[in-house]
Amino acid sequence: MLTYKTARYGGRLVKVPAPHTSQRCSACGCTTPGSRESQELFACKNPDCGWTANADWNAARNVLHLYRIGRVIVEVPAAGRRGRRAGKTVKPVAAR
Repeated sequence: MLTYKTARYGGRLVKVPAPHTSQRCSACGCTTPGSRESQELFACKNPDCGWTANADWNAARNVLHLYRIGRVIVEVPAAGRRGRRAGKTVKPVAAR
């Protein structure tokens, strides 16, 4: 689904390795399984750091970091036509 959405809006889809991105602190880089205290809260267990943030935001920062340092699995070419929107057709009530 991301491939066609990316092509539709003219973007670029890049896959990066995602394991442990929700457990790694995006501020200090420490990976601790207990750092994700809940579905919503991330709190670094490193005594020198103690950084807290939304867990999804922390994971997104880690994914962005992996992309910036070149840890790319594969770049997916966009498929389809850019900017083309298919019109929805509805059958008339009499034809149903």
